[in-house]
Amino acid sequence: MKQTFKKRYAFLLLVCMLTVSAGGIFPVNAAAKTDKTVYTAFGDSIAAGYGLDGYSAGQTTGPADSYQALVADFLHTNSRNFAVTGDDSDACIRLLRSGTADGDLKNTDVVTLSIGSNDLLLPFIQIVMDYFDIDPQSIDKSMFDNGFQMPQVDPSKIKEYYKQSEKLLAQLRDDETLHARAAAFPEQLQTILSLLRQKAPAAEIYVTNIYNPFTSVPLIGTMAESYIQEINQAFSTDNPLYTLVDVYTLFRKEALTNVRFDLENLADINPDPHPSVQGHKVIAQQITAALKKNHMPKQAAIQSLTSAKNAKLSAKLKFSADADGCQIRYAASKNGTYYTLGSTFQKTYRTNTAKLKKGKTYYVKVRSFRTIKGVTYYGKYSSAKAVKIRN
Repeated sequence: MKQTFKKRYAFLLLVCMLTVSAGGIFPVNAAAKTDKTVYTAFGDSIAAGYGLDGYSAGQTTGPADSYQALVADFLHTNSRNFAVTGDDSDACIRLLRSGTADGDLKNTDVVTLSIGSNDLLLPFIQIVMDYFDIDPQSIDKSMFDNGFQMPQVDPSKIKEYYKQSEKLLAQLRDDETLHARAAAFPEQLQTILSLLRQKAPAAEIYVTNIYNPFTSVPLIGTMAESYIQEINQAFSTDNPLYTLVDVYTLFRKEALTNVRFDLENLADINPDPHPSVQGHKVIAQQITAALKKNHMPKQAAIQSLTSAKNAKLSAKLKFSADADGCQIRYAASKNGTYYTLGSTFQKTYRTNTAKLKKGKTYYVKVRSFRTIKGVTYYGKYSSAKAVKIRN
């Protein structure tokens, strides 16, 4: 029985993947120089937040739950959205060459890019439509403008269709067209990055690789994996043009898409490959973690720590020129909970705060910080030092 269900799901998934929305871009006001970070997002439906509450084709900013909006919140700014549902790398290159985003890119500080999934998906869809002799005009794409919906399939024809789709899946395990698109992607990605660098010379670029949304789905998950691994060879952890954000590994470890298959309930099927709300949250966390790492100042140190009558605590600090100052934290035990005592922009810190009780021993550690356009980045903590508060 379960094997029969698996076969039906494989066919249903093929049908669902025929629905690709091609959105447009609303005009976006060109970015002027500002004290806020200028953040610009490029990519496909993943970057656009397709299917989330508040999504609409052609939106100028991502939906509130999208990773684009979450990253913008971290940067204390608003995003400028140039991500378009349905775009592949060719479309992204055309967009960049069109000049539509030039005004925003000129002063952009941060760019995020999620592209490549449709380089595989679009030719896959064409193969499926040709195989089943499906007329693209027969698909009502407006049903999917604001979210992924399950198309209706005649139950009486599932067995017949699946016999055909099973043969197709076998052929797709080694398809010349899909191999060719995966092989062509590295050059496409390099072109996109070169255009972004040319048009946004001061920007930091953060690029996500491709995840497999169907790892838990029989047949299709295995078939997709080989091509996704091929296309992911285009991404590098040490490319000087960008910082790689590895979502492929994250999505293999956790269920972070909307894909849902209940083998005992045909009504409980959701083949939507887009990130769930939690998936977008995790992507945003990875991007913000990369931002923090790239901007963290060098580690600070405590050179000396004393207690005297005129100051319960005095600390001489060492921090590098890339830091604005130091944050000082204390705890009642070395491995206890540390609380903020204060911050200083100077190399010497003194306090008589009532937080420190006479005769008690405290452990103190510091971390350097720097603030860039309203966002504070912290360095690693120093080693903790003990001090007994003088009576």
